[in-house]
Amino acid sequence: MISRIALLASLGLVTACASMDPNKDLPKVMPLAETEEVASTGDAADDPAIWVNPDSPEESRVLGTDKQAGLYVYDLSGKSVQFLPKGELNNVDLRQGVDFGTGELVDLAAATNRSINGVSLFLLNAEGVVSEAGDFSVPTTEPYGLCVGYDQHGYRVFVTYKTGEVEIHTVSKSSAGLSGYEAELSNTLKLATQLEGCTYDEVQSVLFVGEEATGVWRIALNGNEEIGRSMIDAVDSETGLVADVEGMDLWRGETNTGYLVVSAQEGDRYLIYERTIPNRWVATFAIDGTPDELIDGVSHTDGLTVTSSPLGPDFPQGMLVVQDDSNGNKGQTQNFKFISWADLLTALSAQKIAE
Repeated sequence: MISRIALLASLGLVTACASMDPNKDLPKVMPLAETEEVASTGDAADDPAIWVNPDSPEESRVLGTDKQAGLYVYDLSGKSVQFLPKGELNNVDLRQGVDFGTGELVDLAAATNRSINGVSLFLLNAEGVVSEAGDFSVPTTEPYGLCVGYDQHGYRVFVTYKTGEVEIHTVSKSSAGLSGYEAELSNTLKLATQLEGCTYDEVQSVLFVGEEATGVWRIALNGNEEIGRSMIDAVDSETGLVADVEGMDLWRGETNTGYLVVSAQEGDRYLIYERTIPNRWVATFAIDGTPDELIDGVSHTDGLTVTSSPLGPDFPQGMLVVQDDSNGNKGQTQNFKFISWADLLTALSAQKIAE
């Protein structure tokens, strides 16, 4: 953790002699690995999700969207092991051990798909092999961001829009006896301006949402009904949060503990907040390249994901995965970077937040 004064100084908020690089004095962490680049050129890689292999954690998988082409599946070295040409997938999320009342627990991912103006579903088997599991349409044009949740209210898909809506879709097995799934629109929430990133906390029944030009919202739910909202941080605050507020996810500790991680895209930086009210700001950091220059630093991150599950010796306290807008300096297309949570703790000099 760095002091507030040090952070403010690093952002040029308490000195007239601020560095041209506003992240110069921020804590930096380096990636341990990066994925193979996506095939599409330009703005393509967007959002990741982590599937944890409970039997062999080092054989876990990372899903990553190419918003021009489909869904990649990577191993923990960053090698692409599967690609599903599913269309214009934007954001992806998943939950494991979902019970749809069939006597079988399934691992189910969902991704917004602009090619069909809807959501595409994917199953993952015990080895992390991904297969298509059907689609469902949404009533609003151009589904954008997405996160999912699974609790006593079922498997729900939260779809965000540039127009400020959040649709809550409840997914069930097809009542027609088919092998696929169907979804029902359960509610629509409304914020003022463009949204994308979100994440759902099942323990607290809280949806965190990023209003890109405004800040990070905490929306409390009772089932599908909103019972309160508050902004936990605003763009241009002293924490260093800047637009666009993009990817977000929870590093989940025991019971209610843990941290919300958020990408501040234009600032090439990331913020950590406590998971529970009042969602106190903990730290702000950036991601640098490795000294050997084999892996470059990270800029303009869109989507991110994080897990607290140990994933083998390289990621003993979990991992953070972030999209990289500018991959290398040799004209490579975009990709995703893998960061060890243990390395991040060291960079922040705040091992105590792991407890």
